Amino acid sequence: MKLLDRRRAVVEATRRLQRERARWQMDTFALRMRLGRHRTALIVGGGAASGFIAGLLPWSVLARLGSVVSAAASFAIRSPIGAMLAADLRQRASDDARSPPA
Repeated sequence: MKLLDRRRAVVEATRRLQRERARWQMDTFALRMRLGRHRTALIVGGGAASGFIAGLLPWSVLARLGSVVSAAASFAIRSPIGAMLAADLRQRASDDARSPPA
């Protein structure tokens, strides 16, 4: 495969990704607005529910659950997806820092 063919493939893949991202954003707009409106309540409610469930479970189950969550997180961070997620988070943080407060 020649260099120009590879570049065309990358450009086409980028366009396809942008189309899919725009479609995903349109499909999830209502849900994202609802979650954004009630963000604080969801965070507090999720923390309270987690604390309640953690209080009911025995320590051995919590230890296993913590082990599974930390193993999954470390696997995700070391995978290629982890690098993409880190780059996306870095980009969003820099965009938020540059945007003027409302």
